[in-house]
Amino acid sequence: MFFPISRSEDFVLVEELPNEELFTHWKDSGLTPGSPYLEGDLLGDVTLVEWGCRNEWYEGRLTEDPLRIETSRYLNSKITQLDFRKHHSPLPAKVITSEEHLFAELEETKLPIVLKSEFGLAGRNHIIFKSRSDSWKMSQVNKKLFGFPIVAESWVGEERFFDFSTLWDVQDGEFFYLTSTAMLIDKEGVFRGIRIGGTELPYTANFLPPVMDLVRDSKGLIPKEYSGPCAIDGFLFREEGRTQIQPVSEFNFRYSIGRVLWEVRKKRNPNKDTVSGILILPYPKQGSLEEWSTLIRLEKELGVNLVLLTPVRDLSGKPYQNTVLYFETTEEKEPTVVESIWESWMD
Repeated sequence: MFFPISRSEDFVLVEELPNEELFTHWKDSGLTPGSPYLEGDLLGDVTLVEWGCRNEWYEGRLTEDPLRIETSRYLNSKITQLDFRKHHSPLPAKVITSEEHLFAELEETKLPIVLKSEFGLAGRNHIIFKSRSDSWKMSQVNKKLFGFPIVAESWVGEERFFDFSTLWDVQDGEFFYLTSTAMLIDKEGVFRGIRIGGTELPYTANFLPPVMDLVRDSKGLIPKEYSGPCAIDGFLFREEGRTQIQPVSEFNFRYSIGRVLWEVRKKRNPNKDTVSGILILPYPKQGSLEEWSTLIRLEKELGVNLVLLTPVRDLSGKPYQNTVLYFETTEEKEPTVVESIWESWMD
């Protein structure tokens, strides 16, 4: 994923050298991919940029740094983040420490609720309890949430109507705002993509002030050892006919998909009215996909620009579970474009 946002002078650590066809595709799309290398091939001093921030560079290899790992776990733990968002969330949330604690909570609390693992990405690692009849899902806790502790939070379900992510740089405990993006979330709460650009993002005037208040109050809790990107995800929902704002459902102290989108768009530098987006596309279940001919056909039929940001399959031909696709289109055509890409990819 770092190739599309790298510079030509960069070196990108890989486990497998990239497909030459994909490398050429990136260059033809106006990106400037760096040079791939395998671990142990590069010696000397480097400035290390990671998806997260867990390692140090030592004699040509990545070496886990205990202090960075501890800082990363602290910052990205949903349990820790309950302290970050204290007094800023309209939805009740609490830590559940055991199966017995969870049974008691389900008996006493008002449903629906969502259970979240302490660490998880992109709407995964959660279980929704909508009614008492969902008690069978208890057996999924260790499978999907990997045990306790977990976080239990009120679930607004279909009342949730707009998901956003604000992007930041963090330096010495200070937050510097970059932009806001809209997230594409399916009915089950799973992240499917993200978009940026066009006219001003809807509801910015609603959600940005409370997010700014949140950042102001939480930055004193952020260790100064961390410097790097941060994405703060939140959403809007309706309650008794009124719009409510959840300024933060999760902090992501890492390179989020939104940050990758922001970096790719900056490299391609489209017209400010152009909408840029990223879709996370699963490999079709029927197991047959001609990605290059599909991209060419979609670009022609939809009048859009498409850039494959990750390979569809490895060098042996085995498909990856998901592919990341960047698109550019007009604001008016965006809904149709997104739906057409999804249907064509999965057909």
